[in-house]
Amino acid sequence: MMTPSPPAQEVLKRICAAYAARPFAAEKLERHRPEALCRAELQLAMMELRQAGLVELRQKIWGEQFYQIPPQELAAIQWCCFPYTPKPLSAEAVTVECPADAGLAGQLFQALVFTAQQGLPLTAKGSIHKKQASRLAALLPVQDKHLRGLFPPAADSETCPLAVTVMVDLMLVLGLIERRESAYFPDMEKLESWLGLSEPQMTSVLYNVILNRYGIDGPAPQHFRYVISSPAFAKGNWYPLGDVLEWMSQVRLTAEQPLEALQSACLAWLGMLAGFGWCELGYTEGGACCFRWTEHKPLLVTGKMLDSDPKNLSSIFGESEGQPVSGDEGQFIVQPDFEVLVPPDVDYRLRWGLACCSELLYVDELWSFKLSRMKLEEAAERGQTPEAVIGWLASHARGGLPAQVEMSLRQWARSIGRTAWSEVILLACRSEADAADIAAHPRLQGSLSRVGPLHFIVQHDSTELVRKELSAAGLAPPRIIGGREREVPPQKMVYFMDNKVPVTGIYTLPVQEAQTGLLGGGAVLQPLPLPSSDTERLILPGEDTVPQMWLREWREYHITTAQKVMEQALVWGIKVRLSLEGQICDFIPEQLRGNPWRVTGGLLPAGTEEREDAELAAGDWKEMKLLIPQKRRNSSSA
Repeated sequence: MMTPSPPAQEVLKRICAAYAARPFAAEKLERHRPEALCRAELQLAMMELRQAGLVELRQKIWGEQFYQIPPQELAAIQWCCFPYTPKPLSAEAVTVECPADAGLAGQLFQALVFTAQQGLPLTAKGSIHKKQASRLAALLPVQDKHLRGLFPPAADSETCPLAVTVMVDLMLVLGLIERRESAYFPDMEKLESWLGLSEPQMTSVLYNVILNRYGIDGPAPQHFRYVISSPAFAKGNWYPLGDVLEWMSQVRLTAEQPLEALQSACLAWLGMLAGFGWCELGYTEGGACCFRWTEHKPLLVTGKMLDSDPKNLSSIFGESEGQPVSGDEGQFIVQPDFEVLVPPDVDYRLRWGLACCSELLYVDELWSFKLSRMKLEEAAERGQTPEAVIGWLASHARGGLPAQVEMSLRQWARSIGRTAWSEVILLACRSEADAADIAAHPRLQGSLSRVGPLHFIVQHDSTELVRKELSAAGLAPPRIIGGREREVPPQKMVYFMDNKVPVTGIYTLPVQEAQTGLLGGGAVLQPLPLPSSDTERLILPGEDTVPQMWLREWREYHITTAQKVMEQALVWGIKVRLSLEGQICDFIPEQLRGNPWRVTGGLLPAGTEEREDAELAAGDWKEMKLLIPQKRRNSSSA
């Protein structure tokens, strides 16, 4: 990436400190102009930063413009402009107050399994049914206590636990579920590609999503989230929270937010990380609050790796991550008591297959499933024969199935599928004459069967044909069947997936829209195109009408002309080089006063950035010349 010039770096540092990656109104930019820069130099610095992709100019629908550091660039900018090496606690005893729960990737897996098997029906108001929300909440390790303080109270908070709202929001943002009619359903194609990722890849995607989507709003809390995400905070080491906040205050990353309020926001964030299995909270013997990352600390993806080529997601973990494994590695273990143990190296697609034929007990370092007759029956009801299930388990179990387990499975299989329910449509007639006409219809003989004087059974796949023929005969039945419209059959689910690259390809994060998900989702600001070289000419409007000697010649002018030269510099927002008391200085004019004529601004010895405020009259200086700012071009070799 191209390296910005020193003036541009200083502007970037000031913007970063004040706003982090939050958008700010373009008219506020002047507040952060370095004292040694004139207005024109500030605009050139911003153009330079935009061309380097370090700052974007965005616009609302009605035209209001905002500058913003792209969130994916904030980490690199922050670590470069504000380097920090935290000091871990020594061997001092720490009492764990908030231990880490199971990892978020596993918890999300539980929510996906629940959605696929139990469903997430919605009320008429669009809320998740209270009964189903409570059932899902009971399965999740993360609880509302981990999430309090991070989100404003929701209207349906009494009916839907916050942990469920967050989990559904994540599934929607990741594109793994979609709303259809009155319920959420899995997007099986997107889900299959998601399950093709390794757990570290899932964790990284999840962390980069929640990093800016959740958490207390404002620059200071956002700075904290990125500071502790840096590689300087090693896994397993305890760090005092107070030290981090004190350093942030020293380098002015607190955005003038009171430390007490900032500490509360930071504790809420760390509590959520603990609920997601990534962090632990504790306190020292002296009562100081501290935290540490677990071994599952997410990798913060910097740059645009998540937004460009999805193959980059694999490359940041190494080529071996997420690839199929051979031999006994990557296989689950079936115990004689029907428990299935899943080591960390087992592919998530195989875990999904297990969840479709056994009960998921818990997700931790070692996952646990339980085989049962009921789950074998449920798999059969969803289209997987017991023989297929048994064969799949045997082929992916390390060392095969224990003899007693296989014997029981096959015994259960013999009693499954001997009888089955069949759903049919009953066609009722008002008279025996109409029934007789229908029974005699030559094109309906294979589509319905008479079961009484006034009634016929119609197979599901023949309803449209029967309706068409009866309509032509003047006997059209209504489209409403049994008091309700025919429901669209649910999408066919994928149950067993081997540890191979999914047919749907590598997972990519969907494009985020304002209405995506249940939480967050502010207005989406549209980025404006990058400035061209012609745009820089607009910094000095009317340059062709200004006498060229003002720009090129170092000379002394009549007082009236000297005033005009200085006024032109103020209009353009540029510096003037002048001879003052025998010294060469650069002057930044900022305000004019009349009667008598005066100009105030910043005075800098030529070639320095040591500014002092000054007020000058037209006769105070001798020679002068307008200074046109250099239009610096970035260079990748800079």
